[in-house]
Amino acid sequence: MRTPSEIFKNDAELLQNNSVKELISEYENVCDELIDLQQVNDMGKEKYLRILLREIRESIAMELKRDLEAERFKETERVDFKNAVENLRNYIDRYCDDYQIYL
Repeated sequence: MRTPSEIFKNDAELLQNNSVKELISEYENVCDELIDLQQVNDMGKEKYLRILLREIRESIAMELKRDLEAERFKETERVDFKNAVENLRNYIDRYCDDYQIYL
């Protein structure tokens, strides 16, 4: 965002006008509110990223446990990790789209 000084650099004397001073004050308030809103949005995204990471960790733990049990009980069908990773990647992509998280 440009500062009032940058906006009025060619007409610096306008900065002394009372109406312009009032407008600058309002402009600064709006800028402050925008910054606050951006911080709130960032915190919201942080919450969703934490949820995503927790779900990924749980999913990985579940797949590893499932594979360990298959190995222990000598099952012929083990976890297809390539497929699991592809599914995980697709899940992350959809999740990020849903919550407007751009990685």
